[in-house]
Amino acid sequence: MMKRNLLFLLSLIILYSCETQSYKFAVLCDTRSDANKNGELGVNVSAIKAICKHLKADGAEFVIAPGDFICGNVKWYSPQPPSNDDQYRTFLEAAKLAGVGLPGSGEKIVLYPVRGNHECYQDFLPGDSIRASWKRYMGNVLPQNGPKDELGFTYSFEHKGALFVALDQYMHASESQKQGIGLNQEWLNEELGKHPSAKHVFAFGHTPAFAAKHQDCLAEDSISRNQFLQSINKRSGVYFCGHDHFYARANIPVYTKKGLVKSRIQQVITPSGAPFLTGNRDDNHKWDGQYKNKDVKQEMYIDNSLGYQLVTVKGNKVTVEYIATFDASTFTVDDKGVYHYTFNENWEKWNFTILDRFSYDVSDPME
Repeated sequence: MMKRNLLFLLSLIILYSCETQSYKFAVLCDTRSDANKNGELGVNVSAIKAICKHLKADGAEFVIAPGDFICGNVKWYSPQPPSNDDQYRTFLEAAKLAGVGLPGSGEKIVLYPVRGNHECYQDFLPGDSIRASWKRYMGNVLPQNGPKDELGFTYSFEHKGALFVALDQYMHASESQKQGIGLNQEWLNEELGKHPSAKHVFAFGHTPAFAAKHQDCLAEDSISRNQFLQSINKRSGVYFCGHDHFYARANIPVYTKKGLVKSRIQQVITPSGAPFLTGNRDDNHKWDGQYKNKDVKQEMYIDNSLGYQLVTVKGNKVTVEYIATFDASTFTVDDKGVYHYTFNENWEKWNFTILDRFSYDVSDPME
């Protein structure tokens, strides 16, 4: 009888510890510079140093990062782009100063990146060379469990009972990186099936599921986009992405096969240092905050800030905070409505604060 009671007590302790297990991770995205106008070698070094220092102080155990860390192989970089190798080294060295590094680097906080469009541009070099550079500096040390033709690009990992899924969306994109954006749903379905006990699923990829400012995103193929959201919906309340260089949180629909709104999750766009939209070109105007899809409900839109998400997981509950600063630049607006930014490289003086917060519980469907 005593042995049975001890076993019962032990099982209760284990169950309680699993339910109350708490941890934090961070999300950063779009850390590229504005070519030769700020930063170093295609990277906003000041932003990376400031963000990594703060997320470390906030207790983040690791970082997920959905793309655009560098300017990449772009023709508009004057007079010509540094090599992607040099740009990756610059990014990694800046993060290392705060103890953030790739798996196997020995740094306390592990970084899990996935490519954005700027890691994929091929303005001067062919695609195989661009992919090889990613593999050399990022992909070779990432989990090698993705689709066989996407090893080091798409992958997953577990952390304290949760499944994290890094989705490379540019493996089959056009040279302009504006068409063919998508993900390997067959592989994702297999991963979800392999981890039936994962209470939380956190998926991250570079582009939004529903377009905010830039229309090149997963909405290009709405059927595939809908399948993706359907597949993660029961165990996820948020999709992390970037691409637009401003903070935007939206309550997005999860459609049934018949096009009905089955449920909802949050879509969070994180800006971590890439240049803000200025309005100096037709394709660079400020966003009006309106989503073209009327089923998307805007929750928060903040321009001219940069920062990161701090995610706290405790049992079924997930709390996401956008911690950011407006101190990275100042701006003026001319009589044509064009914004002119002056960058502040004195990152140690930047003040960060919580600008947005939301929570969800995976045991309850989002409304």
